[in-house]
Amino acid sequence: MSEVNVLHLLSVAYSGTKEERTSATAQLESLFKSDLAPHYILTVLRSAVDSMVPVEQSLSALIYVKNCLMYTTPEEVLAETPEIFEQIKQTLFTGVFQVPATHRRVICECVSTLISGFKWNFLGELLPMVDQLSIGGSTQKVADTSTFAISEQASAVLEMLYTYTKRFKTPNLEPMPLKLHVCSALMKPLLGFLEYNNFHISKMVFKVAEGVVETALQQRNAKVIPADSFDEWFSSMVGFLEKKHQDASVVGGKIYEEYVKCVKRIAMISFSVMNDATRHKKPAPVATRFLKVHAATFFGIWQGWLGFCLQSPDRERHRKSEMFAIQYLKMCTLDEALYTGYIRPAAMSIIEHLLFPYLCFGDEDEGAFADDTDLTDYVQYMMDEGLDGGEFTPRQVASHAILAVIGGKKRFHDAPGMLQALLHVLTAGLALETNETNFPRLFGFLQLLSILRRYLRGVGEVWEGQMALVLMRDVAPRLRAEVEFIPLRCKAVEVCQRYAKVPMPTEHDFAAFIAMMGGLIGDGNARVRLAAIDAMCTLLEMKRARPYLLPVLVPLVEECIAFMNRVQTTFVPTVILHLATHFAPEMASVMGKLGRALVQHFLASAFELEQRQQQELEMDSDNLAHIEQMALSADAQLEAIYTVVLSCSENKPAFLDMRADILRLIRAIIEHSESFDFMEKALDIFLHVVRFSESEIPSEAWELLPVLFQAVDSGVGVDFFVNIEEVLDNFVSGVPLAFLTNAPIMEATFNACQKMLIGGVVCAPDCKIAAAKLIEALLHQAKGCSEHPGIFDAHLPYFVNLLLKSLVHPDMQENPDTHLRVWIVAALMDCFFFNAHITFDTLVQSNACDHFFHGFFHLFRGCIPQFAAATAHRAAPIASRKKNGVKSLKKNPEDAEAAEVVESLSILTRKVIILGLTSLMEFVLGCCEGGQSRVGAVSEPTALATRLFVEQHLPKAVALVQYCIFTNEGLYAARCRVSERSLHDIRTGADTEGDDDADLHEDDEMGLDDINATSDDDDDDDFAEINDDDGDEDGHSNPSDDEGDDYESPIDDINEVQFFLRWLGSFMHQAQPGVGARESVLAILRAESEYVNAEQTAQKYRQLWKELEEAMRQDFQTRQRQATG
Repeated sequence: MSEVNVLHLLSVAYSGTKEERTSATAQLESLFKSDLAPHYILTVLRSAVDSMVPVEQSLSALIYVKNCLMYTTPEEVLAETPEIFEQIKQTLFTGVFQVPATHRRVICECVSTLISGFKWNFLGELLPMVDQLSIGGSTQKVADTSTFAISEQASAVLEMLYTYTKRFKTPNLEPMPLKLHVCSALMKPLLGFLEYNNFHISKMVFKVAEGVVETALQQRNAKVIPADSFDEWFSSMVGFLEKKHQDASVVGGKIYEEYVKCVKRIAMISFSVMNDATRHKKPAPVATRFLKVHAATFFGIWQGWLGFCLQSPDRERHRKSEMFAIQYLKMCTLDEALYTGYIRPAAMSIIEHLLFPYLCFGDEDEGAFADDTDLTDYVQYMMDEGLDGGEFTPRQVASHAILAVIGGKKRFHDAPGMLQALLHVLTAGLALETNETNFPRLFGFLQLLSILRRYLRGVGEVWEGQMALVLMRDVAPRLRAEVEFIPLRCKAVEVCQRYAKVPMPTEHDFAAFIAMMGGLIGDGNARVRLAAIDAMCTLLEMKRARPYLLPVLVPLVEECIAFMNRVQTTFVPTVILHLATHFAPEMASVMGKLGRALVQHFLASAFELEQRQQQELEMDSDNLAHIEQMALSADAQLEAIYTVVLSCSENKPAFLDMRADILRLIRAIIEHSESFDFMEKALDIFLHVVRFSESEIPSEAWELLPVLFQAVDSGVGVDFFVNIEEVLDNFVSGVPLAFLTNAPIMEATFNACQKMLIGGVVCAPDCKIAAAKLIEALLHQAKGCSEHPGIFDAHLPYFVNLLLKSLVHPDMQENPDTHLRVWIVAALMDCFFFNAHITFDTLVQSNACDHFFHGFFHLFRGCIPQFAAATAHRAAPIASRKKNGVKSLKKNPEDAEAAEVVESLSILTRKVIILGLTSLMEFVLGCCEGGQSRVGAVSEPTALATRLFVEQHLPKAVALVQYCIFTNEGLYAARCRVSERSLHDIRTGADTEGDDDADLHEDDEMGLDDINATSDDDDDDDFAEINDDDGDEDGHSNPSDDEGDDYESPIDDINEVQFFLRWLGSFMHQAQPGVGARESVLAILRAESEYVNAEQTAQKYRQLWKELEEAMRQDFQTRQRQATG
């Protein structure tokens, strides 16, 4: 294709008819993905920097090049044509000095892409240009052209320099020697650019300075960067702020905007240095010097700047510079000299005159309340202004700064005195009359009350004696419908939410408070209703409040569904999640409708999200923020769907009502491989849909299995195999016969397990363990099909060989994982339990018998220490070894490994070891005694192997079974006590939840650990001292969770102790007295009474589990009847 054709296509793509644009765009995309793409890029790029081409046309061409480099043309295609690629880079480098400012910005984006993707370093050519242009009055030119002023050339040089040095702000993105070399080269010449008296150039100077200063902050060695290196820089910044403000103010317009941007950059630099100086135990020498020499000067500068900004009629223009200036003041509260010398003496003045005004309602808030029909801006406003730890608005930053001025962490802070003075101001402010004049300040005082919660709850007489009165006297009246100021009502709802856990004088007062909040669900204003729904997230977590919320449950659900039609939020789905969690029986009648509505809204949100992401090239920051909000909302909706499905375990009509829609949702997610963010939760939902369907799994669910297997085969599903295994487990558990007799599904299942165990996949060990768990589930369900005892016989050798291969696979040898080895061996024990004859034959035929059993008992030597010496000399590949003679860092790696194996065992794995070894011993001893097994004659090699097992391993096998029995007994006994307590609580109606009214990390919630601060103090938070926890821990110490707790199978009803004792009785009865095998087993066994106790404990544990399940089911049905009756 000729150059003319490419440029013509580009022209048509921008200016042709709709059909012509579509066709041209498709052709261009194909061309710029082809092997000739670099040639086409160079052609279009040369046109873009040609001064003879019209400006609009050249800019369009340049933007297209940028998009190709960023999104269309593969990097490997560019790398395969080095000569053309060099010409592209050279054209970009020279072109930046030949094009207008609008074009330069696009070129710099292209350059940034090539730096990131190809490590393009042009600093060797650029730094000499910096030296040439560093003297403001020079007449030298960088580019060979007379059409550009020197200032334009200086701007181009600085913009290219910033494109590279902005990477210096990220540690380890560029090598430190390179950064130090560049910073050293810029120390003197960079300040020379300030002499141009050009605010754009000055802005670029300070942007480059950010990267230089950040490099200095990453360097802790004063010999590399002397502490006083930046004294002249900091002094120049102060001089610039003092001298240039008047000039910029007089000229106004674009010039003043550039000046404000300079102020913002200087504020960012000073904050960054101050953050390092006050938040790190070992600050950079430059930061330490700044704190001693320059910090007080900048404190005065930023005080003055905030005072000026608050008087300015154009507050929005100064927004970002204000935020960094306030953050700087906040950092100053951590230094004793600054706090005691400058802040504490003027603290109330700083709060009242510089910080509190940012808490008040202002022009920047108007937009969120302007349109009564569109709540999108209000939802974004709620998210931005939320007390969730962020600092995205001046109000949030000022709120955190006020808390920092109050202090409390440092010994030099005066938190009690500051709080007392501030309470006087707050009390007077809340007493103001609600009118148009006072409304903005009343809004601010409510915000102040909201943020002071963490301090007030630490003062007993205030928290317990006065706060309830404050809520009812000063806050509740502002909730009333007759209050005409909607923002004030919404802020009052927020305050009530924050103080919902304040002790009330009487239960009647508490009930009235909750009823008042619940009544807002039906308010006439949509924003108040939305704020009330947000407050429900807190109230629904309070078990004390839930009985009083029963009357508003259905209206609340209806309102949530209605708002999902209008806005994308996270808190509306969160409220639904809480409702489904705590009120499933009471909401049984609307649960199906709720599930279907959630699915509908999620699919709509996900579709819109996908569409917007595809249009990302055309989006501004507001649209990108909307995309982020949509993604968070979709995630919250999916979490709510999961909870709703989970809550329908005892509500079959509701479950069946929503099941088809849920399966449609699952398919939509699984079939979109890019839906990684939703995949895990979708599979969690799927497993419960299959589980609750029991033996009636619908065809729509079966049709999803090939999609799952294809996902694993393609690699997409590898990282989700833990979840996929749980889905397949529920399939085989629900309809074992249909699953196990379906040849294509069994083949696909085997292939999936094979890929995970020996397919060389790179994934977390848990994903490989899931394959072993899946094999175990197949075996357990097959064993449970008592009417079809041989249902798995044909598959068994394949799975046994797969498990054996996985133990000696290079991946296992190179990266041994103890937990994975334990699970693979446990799966082999399940093979013995299903059919010991076939499993043993397979080991013999694979010539693995001897190695496997020696390795098996060596692996579990920590459980049978009396046999440890006997297992040490013949460790098979099942046990990990030192590699290449490298010594372990641990003193005794053998002991450490043995202990790790013991730690990795669970109730479930110990139980299957008992069942598997018992089945194995029954088989081998039967062969030794009569040459036959229960299932028929055995081959001579098998008979020989069984005799060797008895001679070498029988006592170890009995000892290991005994260890597993009595270890499990101790855990069963503890769990029985918990189950008995739970049964008592359910049957008597006692509170079973414990105290959940505790606040969760209030300091983090308030964002007092600054998001912009990086600290090497892992456990030292300078802005968090007061423990904001409202409750006590539950006094009961429950047994820890076991990895088999969520697993149900036919072996649950097998008493493993009884199973072992049955074989043991038969063995002891048939074995001749004095025979070696019998005597060796007798020497190991514990007292018969101990076994009887263990058997009874195991039986009791299972019985209590069944009773607890039934009690919970009856409790659900009782609550459901009460709700409908």
